Amino acid sequence: MSTAEDQELKDRINKLANRISRHKETQHNSAYYGPDYSPGNRGSYHRPAPYPQQAYRGGRGRFAPAYRNRTLVLNGGAQSATPKQENIPLDPTTPTWVTKTDRHLQLIKRDVYERETHQRTQAIEQTLKQKQLDKDRREKAQFFRNLQQAGGDSAAAYSNSSKPVSRYEVEVDGVRFQVTQQGSKLVKAPDDLNPPTATPKVASLFGVKFHRTKNGNLIRHGIVQAQRRAGRIKKVNERCKAFSWTGTCPKGPTCRYIHDASKTAICKNWLLKNDCPKGDNCDLSHDITEERTPLCMHYANGNCNNPSCSYVHAEHSPTDPVCRVFGIYGYCDKGAQCPARHVFECPDFSNTGVCKLKGCKRLHIERASILRKANKRASSEEMDDLSSEDEDVVDSDDVDSDEAEEFIGHNDDDMSFAEQKDFIGFT
Repeated sequence: MSTAEDQELKDRINKLANRISRHKETQHNSAYYGPDYSPGNRGSYHRPAPYPQQAYRGGRGRFAPAYRNRTLVLNGGAQSATPKQENIPLDPTTPTWVTKTDRHLQLIKRDVYERETHQRTQAIEQTLKQKQLDKDRREKAQFFRNLQQAGGDSAAAYSNSSKPVSRYEVEVDGVRFQVTQQGSKLVKAPDDLNPPTATPKVASLFGVKFHRTKNGNLIRHGIVQAQRRAGRIKKVNERCKAFSWTGTCPKGPTCRYIHDASKTAICKNWLLKNDCPKGDNCDLSHDITEERTPLCMHYANGNCNNPSCSYVHAEHSPTDPVCRVFGIYGYCDKGAQCPARHVFECPDFSNTGVCKLKGCKRLHIERASILRKANKRASSEEMDDLSSEDEDVVDSDDVDSDEAEEFIGHNDDDMSFAEQKDFIGFT
């Protein structure tokens, strides 16, 4: 016994079939007779109809059905008189329907459609995961086979330790590495004295790409990609230097540092001209506050006569040090209460006479007093990096080995995250 839902579905299907049938008949008649057909256009010859038809006057009876069919297609008014189903508010108890075009038009219940879509998505994900696992197993077997063929069994570790981490070693640009984590990670040999910067940023070993970590080790490219896809970035409670100074950061969401749009530097055009060609699309701030506005030089000399001066009026001596927070980020939370001077200068060069900031774009002003002090002492500070993820000895875009460790795995089956299952091959 059919239910009310089944009966409603049958009615919908019948209505749809009738509409399709009328539409096909309309197209057939229009294509056969043409839009400008008239019986009088065929010449003076006229053959009377063998049987008179009262429903059609002045034409040949054989074409009367065609005329009636052409009038039947003008049922737009009849269709418009019936309200559309989608405009009728649906009863919560009435099931909703979804039309789907998959090789042919289908009418499916919404709950059934959502359930099938969810199951299909899960099946696709499971298939991709299984393919990655199968590829990983094949390439791990190939890796160890090539390693043994290259004489890896006789390779001894160069470590002085009685318990070496690995008995397999490779050499990259003069730096010795021990093969660990089934080839996913290359760790520097314990007795290797090369600094972390001696490790190449990107190394290709027999067609397999590796990336340098902050400790100078090498991580396989597939592990790095898995880490980025997972989006597990260890955030640091510190503002991004690039984002605060320029309003943009090329690393985007993958940046470890904070992107605070309310604490960006002041727009120079807006500060000088009270106008910016970018308008609301400017990435820098148009809010003139004492936290992001430099000191007024004329006020420090007692010569500022501008009643609407946009710069900060604060008592400071020219010998006061330059605020490093303001010089690096363009924003200082202390504002006018900061004991250091807020100026658009390189704070390191202005305070010490030496700038170790690689690629520094800030103003460097030489002062004799500072240079004399700088000549008396030797600077032992290491190079700093302009980007946000600056480290002492390596670049900012190096891989954090602690974060990538969880994506490597420690057994034969724990490699589901790896996208590019590429291991070192030896010939």
